[in-house]
Amino acid sequence: MQQHQRRDIQDWLNIFEQQKQSGLTAVEFCRQQQINVQTYYTRRRDIRLQRTSSKFVQVKREVTKVESYTEETDSELLLQLGNAQLTVPTNTNPHWVATVMKALAE
Repeated sequence: MQQHQRRDIQDWLNIFEQQKQSGLTAVEFCRQQQINVQTYYTRRRDIRLQRTSSKFVQVKREVTKVESYTEETDSELLLQLGNAQLTVPTNTNPHWVATVMKALAE
């Protein structure tokens, strides 16, 4: 009984390139090279998935300029970002305000 050889990724990439260059269909190429067709397609899919899922996409985050000013109000704090406004009593816990601001910044 013949033992099957283990191929690494580079071996498979070479095989895929040889098949492409041969002009044969994958089935015909595999038959000539005595490669199991299901294994060929499985390895090709796995390697493609591995290569596409490992790519990073760098995302740049815009820096928002925040301006602050004080204004005499009826003991309320007005927070404004663009068209959004939030009014809270001045005795509001500053940690809560910071948490809200962080959440809005995400």
